[in-house]
Amino acid sequence: MYRKRAYIKIFIALLVLCVIFVGAYAFRKPILDLVIAFAVKHRLTNSTIANVPDGLHVGLCGAGSQLLVDPKRSEPCVVVVAGKNLFVVDAGNKSTQIIEGMGFGAGEVKAIFLTSTHSYRMNGLGQLLNWNWLLSGNPEPIPVFGPEGVEGVVAGLQQAYLLDSRYKIAQSATGNIQPSGFGGRSITLKISSRDERLALIKTPDLEVSAFPLDRFPADPSVGYIFRYKGRSVVITGDTTKSGLVATQAKDVDLLVHDALSPTLMAFYRDGAVQSGMVNVSDLFAKMATQHATPEDAAATARDANTTFLLLAGITPPLQLPGAEGIFLGNAPDIYSRPIKVGVDGDFVSMPANSTEISFKNILSRF
Repeated sequence: MYRKRAYIKIFIALLVLCVIFVGAYAFRKPILDLVIAFAVKHRLTNSTIANVPDGLHVGLCGAGSQLLVDPKRSEPCVVVVAGKNLFVVDAGNKSTQIIEGMGFGAGEVKAIFLTSTHSYRMNGLGQLLNWNWLLSGNPEPIPVFGPEGVEGVVAGLQQAYLLDSRYKIAQSATGNIQPSGFGGRSITLKISSRDERLALIKTPDLEVSAFPLDRFPADPSVGYIFRYKGRSVVITGDTTKSGLVATQAKDVDLLVHDALSPTLMAFYRDGAVQSGMVNVSDLFAKMATQHATPEDAAATARDANTTFLLLAGITPPLQLPGAEGIFLGNAPDIYSRPIKVGVDGDFVSMPANSTEISFKNILSRF
């Protein structure tokens, strides 16, 4: 008797589920319309900035490097959230899409900082400038800080997008787009010596500074320091192991450091030689001499007494299982604190006036 009743309950439950399923299928389009409308509204009206605690937050909107494709790591880009201010360091090829995918709006960016004028560090700059102009409604162009040459880069991109800007202005309702805000306002960093630290922004809560990397002055490259309410981060561009970085990163909470594995790059170089691509093999060989290894970055973080090391500018791609371990090499033995091989969307949070550091990935594909 009890078994029969149990079977009846199961049958009724299955019948109810079938009815629900059939009903949902029959009305799938209006249901899907409601879901999409809700999701789009939520995405357009909510920013990650509003959902993080007051503090300094750093994310990778591009964790990779140049030439070589890695699905998890686009060309270099770093977002920095200081309080309610959003900044971007470098703008590789997919920067705008990943920034949006991390829940930020391109129109929220207050300033852009280039570590160099190398193509892979600004391949996405034109799109970011364009979308910032369209979405922000700012009456003035966004500031673009960078080493010598940044003025030519910004001017060239403005010329390239000039016709498109005229179309956008002509098609918009009066006042929705500010023509005066088009493009970017380049600010060339005047660094006179290797030991200099140049102040760029200074408020009671926020300080942003630039310092030269080891390539200076022959190949102007800079790093940046952000300090906000007792928290700090140093972000390098392309650099070999450098005492300059160790000095500037002394006791900071987070070091975001360029990293290349010579061991893995050798496979790419040899493969290019075997394929008869001598020009490419020469380029790969040169790249291996121009970047810090993970062990170099670990030694710098150790010497600087930083709390967390996030490796970015990852070269070469790490697509195969176990590749990250080979890439790191002996770095964990050199630096005993937390170390992470970055991927697009990685996000480090440092609440104001504390020692807390948390880590997660916030990249959404919607």
